[in-house]
Amino acid sequence: MNLRRLGLGALLVPGFLCIGCAPVPVSLYVADATQGKTIYSSCSINKSVPEGIEVDLQGLHAQVKLVQAFSNGYLEVRLDVPQGMTVQLDDATVTIFRGNGRSPLEARYPNISLVDAPGINSFSGSPALAKYMVPVRTQLVGGRSVIGRRVWNNHYWMAARLDTEGARDVSVTLPDLMINGSPARFPALRFHRELFVVLAPFNC
Repeated sequence: MNLRRLGLGALLVPGFLCIGCAPVPVSLYVADATQGKTIYSSCSINKSVPEGIEVDLQGLHAQVKLVQAFSNGYLEVRLDVPQGMTVQLDDATVTIFRGNGRSPLEARYPNISLVDAPGINSFSGSPALAKYMVPVRTQLVGGRSVIGRRVWNNHYWMAARLDTEGARDVSVTLPDLMINGSPARFPALRFHRELFVVLAPFNC
């Protein structure tokens, strides 16, 4: 549930407490919906809260999330590579452009993760996870996985740690890449910081 009006959130506090959740005001980065498909929270109690954007490049899908709340700040990217496609990044550097004449920020992917949650796993240094981390310039081979009625293309995750320092509007430039041996580039993705009230469970 997404409550943008803090006054309404205050009125509903007793109800939230009854279901084991507390309303928490937080600034989140919302992607420009005209550039792709908005991604919403997978958490059922916050399912209307935007988390990022999905964009397409020649059949390659990327989910991009700019996370600054509740954690070390990072940019998360998931590439969904279809069967018959091979993708390779040219570089590991992500560039964040901020308004008001502020200097751009640069951050780097330390690796490509074969498992979810790269904002944590790509930086953990755990020997158990090491086998799921591959170099940034590894060729990412497309394919398809099927479990029951669920079908999805091969997923590859990346994360770059960064702090936007509260910039209201930012533009994210991802590294150039090769798709089936030909140069390609995602457009610069625009994000705007907005205040939300999200529900946070306090009994788990």
